[in-house]
Amino acid sequence: MDISFDDCYKAMETRDRTFEGRFYAAVVTTGVYCRPGCPGRPKRENMRFYETAGEAREAGFRACKRCKPDG
Repeated sequence: MDISFDDCYKAMETRDRTFEGRFYAAVVTTGVYCRPGCPGRPKRENMRFYETAGEAREAGFRACKRCKPDG
């Protein structure tokens, strides 16, 4: 991935939609993956980042119902 974990987390924390399509965030505790602009506020230690939605699905995560990353 060409974006660091810290940059991905910062984009999620600020809900920066300019990063949408560049990565997807998965939350270990809920089992969902989201777009960077999602209103969810997961803890840093529970986050994993993937380049594509397909990679997140293959890792066992499902699409967030709030931000609909597959839509």
